[in-house]
Amino acid sequence: MTSLSTCAALAVLACSPFASAQVDQSFVMRDGDLMVVDNGFEFRVDMKVITTKLADGVTNWSDLVARLEGEPSAASLAAWKPLRENRLGFIDIELDAKSHPLAAIELLEATGLVELAEINGLGSYDGVPNDADFGQQWGLQNVGQSGGTPGADMNVTGAWEVTGGSSDVVIAVLDSGTEHTHSDLAANIWQNAGEIASNGVDDDNNGFIDDTIGWDFDGGDNNPAGSFFHGTAVAGCAGGVGNNGIGIAGTGGGGDAGEACRLMPINVGSFSPIGAILDDAILYAADNGADIITLSLTVPQSAAIDAAVAFAHDTMGVFIDCAAGNNGSFGVGYPAILPKVMAVASMTRFDTKAGSSSIGPTVEVTAPGEDIYTTSIGNAYTTTSGTSFAAPHLAGVAGLILAANPSLTNVQVRQILIDSAVDMDAPGFDNNTGFGRIDATAAVGLATGGVLPSVLVYGQGLPGLNGLTPLAQTGGGSPSIGNANFEFRVSRAAPNSPATLVLGFGQAATPFKGGTLNVDLSGSFATFVVTSSGTGLAGLAAPIPNDPLFPGIVFNTQWVIQDVEAVLGVSLSKGLEVTIGG
Repeated sequence: MTSLSTCAALAVLACSPFASAQVDQSFVMRDGDLMVVDNGFEFRVDMKVITTKLADGVTNWSDLVARLEGEPSAASLAAWKPLRENRLGFIDIELDAKSHPLAAIELLEATGLVELAEINGLGSYDGVPNDADFGQQWGLQNVGQSGGTPGADMNVTGAWEVTGGSSDVVIAVLDSGTEHTHSDLAANIWQNAGEIASNGVDDDNNGFIDDTIGWDFDGGDNNPAGSFFHGTAVAGCAGGVGNNGIGIAGTGGGGDAGEACRLMPINVGSFSPIGAILDDAILYAADNGADIITLSLTVPQSAAIDAAVAFAHDTMGVFIDCAAGNNGSFGVGYPAILPKVMAVASMTRFDTKAGSSSIGPTVEVTAPGEDIYTTSIGNAYTTTSGTSFAAPHLAGVAGLILAANPSLTNVQVRQILIDSAVDMDAPGFDNNTGFGRIDATAAVGLATGGVLPSVLVYGQGLPGLNGLTPLAQTGGGSPSIGNANFEFRVSRAAPNSPATLVLGFGQAATPFKGGTLNVDLSGSFATFVVTSSGTGLAGLAAPIPNDPLFPGIVFNTQWVIQDVEAVLGVSLSKGLEVTIGG
């Protein structure tokens, strides 16, 4: 049979075995792997399994092999194993170890006994980057790592389906310096377009010579790297390069192959933040195009810093956030206490406030800050804790908001972060966690013109009398985004009182995915597909039989919704199960 070893590699890669399937694909070799290029994305080819559809008149795989008896290809085809056939006639074929998928397709098509043959690609789950250590970043996607609470995260992967960031959005990291050459940061470092590197001239007349990537206010030079890990760790949380196959991904660092926000590294003290230069650094960031300033520090209060913050916020429209502090008790640090700065508390993988996180009435939101795996100096990585790492996580989400809607003001960005937060302590605002845990997906949804959607559940008649009684229950802790264990259970109608369950969906947050509803009526299945209208609205009414043996109706859906009837309220996506009756 034909094999890859018997034909030139370039010829095989240039061949087009998909003409019958009308698929526009090409092939490249990447680090020793055969990749299929499809719609601009590269996927690793499954070298073990191809798919085919038999020509009319060929009854099954055995029939095809039998028809080729005596042909040179017969032995090869007999060594291949049919794995499964779907009801549309597509058969997955497992190849033997000696067969190459492209050569196998070529061989099959040459028989004239197949309608088509095609390779299979190994894809990726949407919203999940390929960074090697992404699984350690519980704050971005908590699936119960190290015994944590699934869903206790910032719900970033859903936001990445809309945007990974934008090179037009600049996040200034005012800290101990950033190792801007780090392999997981370098691609996302801001470049000063007005400055010519290493010519000894202040080309853009901003008062700083050769500040091509930021400034070291501690050393007074144009190299903003530092000797302490802190600033590099902070930068990774906000803008670590996403989907580059190594290390980690920052919240605003490009997501799963999207464009990324840019990091402006500014050194404000190599081992301790220096209050005397912090005001200058804030002004530098604002004057040189920063949209966001993230601060993971506390210093004594200063009129100079007050004025710099006011200028950056009010005149230049910069969004500013700051770590609340790590004193473990009442009292948020400065400048986090300033009204124009968003104070960020720290949470654990268990959906609780971190014990070291400062509390107080100026805390507005909470983000992951305990046992955070991020970038470190020496082109390395580290695990660290503190509100220092909650603040840049939020800064990256603010970058996603601005990337999704550049017209928003800093005040609007702040309000969106508050409005979309998931309550996690006492109902409503509290001094421990503010308005709750950051929710990137809901925030980006609001930024793109949506509203926090709602669902109302009710029946014909009076609840509890001759209609339905809504009751929200959860099987995995409090309702939360991504909690696939959430269920709606609605009791059957009273005797002789048939009822109808009505789910009225408000406008869904972007992206509205719709859902497939699998309905079980005493063993007879029916499927309904619900999609949004042009305005993002959708609804469903389902009759509930008045039958004590009625097993219930199960809805498996994908929504981003909020249950306004539930005591706790709930925002959900990716895995909502609604059970009616039963």
